[in-house]
Amino acid sequence: MSETVSLLVINPNSSHSVTAGLEENLVAPPGVGLYFYTAPSNAPPSINDTTTGVLSAAACFTDIQSKGLIDKHDGFLVCCFSDHPLTHLFRENTNKPAMNILEASISQSLLIGHRFGIITTGTGYKYIYYTDVRNFLGATSERFAGLVTTGLGVVELREGERQYVEKKVKEGSAQIAAKGADVIILGCAGMAGMEEVVKQGVVEAGFPPVRIVDGAKAGVHILAGLARLSA
Repeated sequence: MSETVSLLVINPNSSHSVTAGLEENLVAPPGVGLYFYTAPSNAPPSINDTTTGVLSAAACFTDIQSKGLIDKHDGFLVCCFSDHPLTHLFRENTNKPAMNILEASISQSLLIGHRFGIITTGTGYKYIYYTDVRNFLGATSERFAGLVTTGLGVVELREGERQYVEKKVKEGSAQIAAKGADVIILGCAGMAGMEEVVKQGVVEAGFPPVRIVDGAKAGVHILAGLARLSA
């Protein structure tokens, strides 16, 4: 089947290893072309808070505009697990569909399970994710089991010592399963391809098997449908 839809898959940080992970793990649906973009060097190497989110959005949008990529593609997937401001810059400046992987993963999770939880990077409570989830759902919901942080950095997921990374991901997976989640969302683009590690962590801890959602994979399929509808 010839390509009918062109999607720009955006890594809004400047770490090429994160983009490489997306390229390795994303498969285009029939009739869809995937084109990968890494933020320019003046963007942060990882997105950890509001400041780095805003800086990355400004750097990416300016660069994408200057390269004519908005006209070239039919949809835009922002591969940051947050309500990333770049998503809204696209929505303000084009009628073409744009979404981020937080929106995509929650949408899929609600359709395939009873309660979803999130495993992500960093440390602490990550209150901003709770706010982003609540804003997307429109209210607090019992269907959101909560969130667990692994203590790992975004770049560390791709470039760190594999045994240690997998150990921390398994521990986090077991913790979110203990909260009652039957669907676990990979809450970072750098976690692409870690579905089996998460599943193993849950089963090895003695919990029932769970379903895993990768927001980038979900986003590609949802966005492809939206782009076709918008054509």
